[in-house]
Amino acid sequence: MNYIGWIGAVLVLLGYYLNAKQIKSSWLVWIVGNFLVAIYCLSIGAHPTALMSLAIMCMNIYGYISWNKKNDFKPTGKNDPKVDDI
Repeated sequence: MNYIGWIGAVLVLLGYYLNAKQIKSSWLVWIVGNFLVAIYCLSIGAHPTALMSLAIMCMNIYGYISWNKKNDFKPTGKNDPKVDDI
């Protein structure tokens, strides 16, 4: 079960990197990563951290939906709108 926590942590960090590059798939990576972290936290009894990961996962879903509503968004990371524009 320990590997689930590590995979989740790596995906969360990768999600931050992809988001900094303004790549739309960052949201999907974050969703999966936070879900895995929540599963791991529940398995070890870290309920507050699990709840936090699930709350962040909900915000990731909201971010993904918000970015998808932009018609001019290009998921390549080049010439994408800045975060302030979203």
